[in-house]
Amino acid sequence: MKFLILFFIPLIIYAKQFSIASFNVDNLFDTKKSGYEYKEYVPNSKSGWSEKMLSIKIKNLARIIKDIDADIISLQEVENRDVLKRLNLALRKKKYPYMYSSFKRKGLDIVLLSRYPIREHNSYNILKRFRPIHRVVIDIEGLHVSIFMNHWPSYSHPVKTRMKFAKKLKSLYEKEKNYILLGDFNSPLQKNEKGWGKEIALVSKNNHNLWFDTPYSDRYSYKFYKIRNAIDHIIVSKSLYERYKIGSFQVHRLDYAVDKYGNAKRWQISNKGRGKHLGIGYSDHFAISAVFTTNKQKVLYPKEITIKKLLQYDGRVNYLLKNVMVITKSKYGVVIEDKNRDTIYIYRPDCNLEIGEIYSLHVKKLATYKGKKEIILQELFTE
Repeated sequence: MKFLILFFIPLIIYAKQFSIASFNVDNLFDTKKSGYEYKEYVPNSKSGWSEKMLSIKIKNLARIIKDIDADIISLQEVENRDVLKRLNLALRKKKYPYMYSSFKRKGLDIVLLSRYPIREHNSYNILKRFRPIHRVVIDIEGLHVSIFMNHWPSYSHPVKTRMKFAKKLKSLYEKEKNYILLGDFNSPLQKNEKGWGKEIALVSKNNHNLWFDTPYSDRYSYKFYKIRNAIDHIIVSKSLYERYKIGSFQVHRLDYAVDKYGNAKRWQISNKGRGKHLGIGYSDHFAISAVFTTNKQKVLYPKEITIKKLLQYDGRVNYLLKNVMVITKSKYGVVIEDKNRDTIYIYRPDCNLEIGEIYSLHVKKLATYKGKKEIILQELFTE
């Protein structure tokens, strides 16, 4: 019996699993006037921002963070280390032993809570008016992971402003191997006609944006002008993707923090944000997270299958449709056909599939819509 115990302990240590999350907590100011608050957060003013309101907001945010239960979580929009400490203490038994906060700029910034030791940290200022990019190196059972924390300028600023952040970030992570880029990038996964989104496309290139491990209908963390967008991201290097637990990327739409329209139930201020704090709500963003292991995962290559056989499955799969042709194309998807003339619909394909072209596709997830099977998650397969 003693021999068996000694034999299994190294295996458990070697295959440590850990989770990483990102969450914009929506203006977590303290109640001390510094002159850098937004006007609705000036303490003891007509807005009603007070110690009572702060305590409620911390309690509400702590509830979400406890339910996420990530080993490492980056938080955006925290005013200072004191309010971060209060938030951490509110987690009670789930409080974190390690905290990072720089606060080299006045006002809201980015922080981090971790169950693993922080070995190194740096801040990089890009433009004076805006928040810096922070790099924190965490030691996870001997695996050193560089986490680049971001909160880029909002949509009201031109694309070229965020592109400066994207280019700087790219110059930083290119020197690394095991890295994660995360935060509120204020840049959507899908580029629009004005170019909004090409900033995130730049830093996703040659990396792995984990949004592509979820179906199109789930890809949103924020509602902007009645449009749902994925502007919070977790992007990982090729090396770290080999340690990613496939299918673990998650958007935390917790029941109590979702409104009747399926959007984040944000902290409420009356008169469309110009009135008084109501002591209700959480954040205008949903948190996102993913799970990794300290050892590299065994690569499970997809098995070749016909469309006829594929139609027997549902949910997560790992199959290869080889040499299929696109026969029709519509606004929301395409129909593909294999050599046996069997067909299946692909909803919102992640790549540009053209009529008459032949592709090999790695099918990752299926669903049933109006009684018919369709592919909802796939990517081009290259041998």
